[in-house]
Amino acid sequence: MDETPKDYGAPVYLKGSHRNDVVDDQAVFVDIEQKGLEDYKDKLLEFRTMPGDMLIWHPRTIHKVDGPADGIWTSYRRVLGGTVAKGGSIYHDKRGSGGVLSDLGRHGLQDGQKLKSSFFPIVYPQFDKQEAAERDSGKVGRNPVDIVTKIGGLATKASGERFNSFFQVLGSRS
Repeated sequence: MDETPKDYGAPVYLKGSHRNDVVDDQAVFVDIEQKGLEDYKDKLLEFRTMPGDMLIWHPRTIHKVDGPADGIWTSYRRVLGGTVAKGGSIYHDKRGSGGVLSDLGRHGLQDGQKLKSSFFPIVYPQFDKQEAAERDSGKVGRNPVDIVTKIGGLATKASGERFNSFFQVLGSRS
């Protein structure tokens, strides 16, 4: 990560919000004023990252990044995002379900199979040299056709339903 700009852009998390039982698992945007989040909405944790920092959080943690008050970004920062799965995890095919930009690679896994592929590298407890060789050879990567297909999928009914939470939050602000 690059350094967070001085006045905006720092990731903010609601401490303990991964334990909430009111936000739907499919929600993309969350109105922190909704009933059931009272215990979390005032417990803000802000992190001003520096080059080389890494942030890891639970996938259900409510979080945001605020932009500048005037809406004009005068500086940008590079970040690298990723997802971690514990050993023994099962692959779930999200194509056609509003999985927006998931699965941009051609790993060949089918729904319900064990998550084992060079597209999903093992990093602990031991680095897998064969996986690294497959990535180095170019076998692992993104396909432009898949990317275009996924972007086209943003307009599907399933994606519209997934982003319903965003429109509910917008509606609550009027």
